[in-house]
Amino acid sequence: MNEVSAPDLLDELLELSPRDRFQAVATVVARVWETPSVLLGEIPPTQAITAVAVVAAGLPAAYGKSWLDHRLAAAALPSVSPELAGRALCALDVIVGRDRESVPLELHVSDGEAAGALLDDLRDVLMDGLRRVW
Repeated sequence: MNEVSAPDLLDELLELSPRDRFQAVATVVARVWETPSVLLGEIPPTQAITAVAVVAAGLPAAYGKSWLDHRLAAAALPSVSPELAGRALCALDVIVGRDRESVPLELHVSDGEAAGALLDDLRDVLMDGLRRVW
């Protein structure tokens, strides 16, 4: 997939059935976690971060977060398991360089401080998802 904006990716996900949306997001998260080098070509960072955000948006701790807009809320996966939250957390760690298998990425953002806060908030929501008993 070419580099596409996050809103466009969310629109594409909303065109999928809930089952296909779950499969698409879970596949991206697993591929990034299992094979970080996919971020250098096969899966653009924007797509990977969007997949992580869609998982996080389906967790109770995302309620009321400033980044949870109407598109992301509509694309959110319902009933996110702790296993999927854990995979999304691992993928996020790969994306932001916290994992030893991370690949060197240049994420071009206009506000690095806001982007860092968003990534930290996503991490907190996913961590909360791991702690929940389903």
